[in-house]
Amino acid sequence: GPDFGYVHKEPFFEAVASLDSFGNVEVSPPVSVAGKEYPLGRILIGSSFPASMGRRMTRLVRDFLYAQRVQAPVELYSDWLAVGNLNEFVTFVPTSDKKRFRMLLASPAACYRLFREKQKEGQGEATMFKGKGTALDTKRVTINKVLSNDVLAQQNQYVQRCIDWNRDILKKELGLLEEDIIELPALFKLDKQGKAIPYFPNMVTMIVLARDLGIPKPFGPVAGGECCLERRIRALLEPLGLCCRFLEDVASYHGSLGEVRCGTSVQRRPFAFQWWHFTP
Repeated sequence: GPDFGYVHKEPFFEAVASLDSFGNVEVSPPVSVAGKEYPLGRILIGSSFPASMGRRMTRLVRDFLYAQRVQAPVELYSDWLAVGNLNEFVTFVPTSDKKRFRMLLASPAACYRLFREKQKEGQGEATMFKGKGTALDTKRVTINKVLSNDVLAQQNQYVQRCIDWNRDILKKELGLLEEDIIELPALFKLDKQGKAIPYFPNMVTMIVLARDLGIPKPFGPVAGGECCLERRIRALLEPLGLCCRFLEDVASYHGSLGEVRCGTSVQRRPFAFQWWHFTP
């Protein structure tokens, strides 16, 4: 149509990797940082650790994004993940208060706190993956088994350090306070290459439809007839006026190291603000 255009970029001398997927390009909500306004938010891209030779988004795409300037990009560390997309550990949801949004972070520490809390309540034998045993894990997994797995605990301590590194960058580059951040329980395990994959469906990789959230169903420990992970997510997000809808995606996406957000898209209403009138 007359109002449509596109740009085609093709790297001729670089191999394309999973960090070039567009789950690895996000945009923050509008923010103000140290007196500087970003009315269209800031571009977020996942990259390698600054001191390593890991995977990065191809230079051609990175250069294109940096050239946009109005949404000055922030590079985060996502190479610790097997797929390597930043939407596996961070997303944003709208709120009606002064801040207008909250940042959600995947948090193994929050998951371990929740499981220890349930264990103290006498629910240590609550079973995970009910009805999905063959798709997620071949053995009966309980809260007690997770908490007694020292290897899993060490792996998640490493994952938490990776997420905390990004947390510090995001707080600085987006001008966030601790109260602007909500931790969602998550667990990961490391593959043979030492890269992290979700232990159960990763709830932070949700799809946001205004105030309706399409959240991967985690199949967490069931106690009192309810998944304690789902209960905790509702307790964190429903007070903000958000509606949590848990979607089963084990066979469709999770089994291929993705979640519901990886195979869906949303047609958004564009800003009335015309970005080309803004001087960065």
